[in-house]
Amino acid sequence: MRFFRAAANWTIPANIQNVLLGIRYSLEGVSVSGNRRLKNKYRGRRCFVIGNGPSLGKMDLKPLAGEITIAANSFYKHPDAEKVGLTYLCIGDEQFMIDDPRAVEWHRIIEQKLPTASLFLNPKARFLREKYGLYRNRDVFYFRRGVVGEYPELIDFDLTKPINVGNTTGTHLAIPLAVYLGCTEIILLGFDCNWLESYTGSYHFYQKHDQFPEFDALKTDDRWGRYEDHLIFALRDFEAHRLIAERTAQLGVSVRNATGGGLLDMYPRVRFEDCFEAH
Repeated sequence: MRFFRAAANWTIPANIQNVLLGIRYSLEGVSVSGNRRLKNKYRGRRCFVIGNGPSLGKMDLKPLAGEITIAANSFYKHPDAEKVGLTYLCIGDEQFMIDDPRAVEWHRIIEQKLPTASLFLNPKARFLREKYGLYRNRDVFYFRRGVVGEYPELIDFDLTKPINVGNTTGTHLAIPLAVYLGCTEIILLGFDCNWLESYTGSYHFYQKHDQFPEFDALKTDDRWGRYEDHLIFALRDFEAHRLIAERTAQLGVSVRNATGGGLLDMYPRVRFEDCFEAH
């Protein structure tokens, strides 16, 4: 698989690959035409994009009530999650879309605990939704995964096309969604990017995932077989943040990092408390 990917990247320009991917997704019935109504929905406003890093567990998120908020995956585990009144929840990993009782249970919990959130999902969720009646009466959107661009000028935040940036749900979906919504001030929380600090410990703000315990630590995550794969994954996500930081600056979009600590140094830092003094 790596050989074929490398061969394609050497011989076919990324933009052509993404056009071909778009055709394939259309043939598979993965429609993203509904994403058009999200474009510039919140033009000129600010948005908080929330990761699941350890620092988030120490934060009082109640001030986010009434703000535009985008979070990922198991955000409902935060004690303030329901008080935030989340605007969007992004779930990018297809591992959460398996036809298994634990996955269905997890989605049911999200339905119950995050009632205000619209969903932005991996297209493999379509099968689960249809089979189990998930997320009825909710706005649900899908994405198409594309070939990652190597230069900031190539990064396109148009969510009606295959997304060509990002490696985690944060960089691949949540931040691009904020840009696509037209937000001109984006503030990051819980983006610790600390996956490699503790190979055996949790890299989330919670210690244990009841439905997917294999994702509690890198050592138990069998999506990558070797430590080298984890290193590559982390490197790719830092590269994605750099591309996003440079591209958003070109577009006149301010992205600042209000995470309490962590390793992410691509964006200017700001204190979370200071974000509310001028509002």
